[in-house]
Amino acid sequence: MNKRFPLFMLITAMILSLAVWPNGVASAAIADGTYKVNYEMKEANSNNTSIADGYFAKPATLTVKNGVQHIQLTVTSAEMIKSLSAPSGPVSVVSDNGDTRTVKFQVDGDLSQPVNMKMHIVVPDLYDTTHTARAIFDVSGLKGAAATGKSGEAGDKAVDNPPTGDNSSIALYVMLLVGAVAGMIVIRKLRPAHNE
Repeated sequence: MNKRFPLFMLITAMILSLAVWPNGVASAAIADGTYKVNYEMKEANSNNTSIADGYFAKPATLTVKNGVQHIQLTVTSAEMIKSLSAPSGPVSVVSDNGDTRTVKFQVDGDLSQPVNMKMHIVVPDLYDTTHTARAIFDVSGLKGAAATGKSGEAGDKAVDNPPTGDNSSIALYVMLLVGAVAGMIVIRKLRPAHNE
């Protein structure tokens, strides 16, 4: 047996563990339906609650239809928020009565990750700036499929879905391929030349 084989196995094991480590357990998609979701606005670069959090009524409304996620937020003191945009672009105004404004935007990807919200806030004679806050949505109870009632509201019972490969990351497979090629190159370089 080749003495270099254990080295190859060690390198392969290290590459596999590094490739899987950052991903952890893949989150399941949220089932179609309408949900009330608590959230908090955090500062862009820290875990501190943003001052902007006081301008947003809780909870938000999450609507999922055919896997497409839309968030609806109600902004209080709306006259002070001159513009608001999400990663998908400027928000759509659903309703506006001057003091409160309800807005809606699409969210692509995993809602358990922060959503950067860019806003221009003007407090007369005090504050006029554009900054980013991170909307942190609590979707922990919404992971996986949920039973849907007649009206489209999410039911009380959560239904466990069997695991599927739908959340497989292409990056994982690319890293495995690169790791295998690198391992082969390392082994070839380390293998002593044999004269026959």
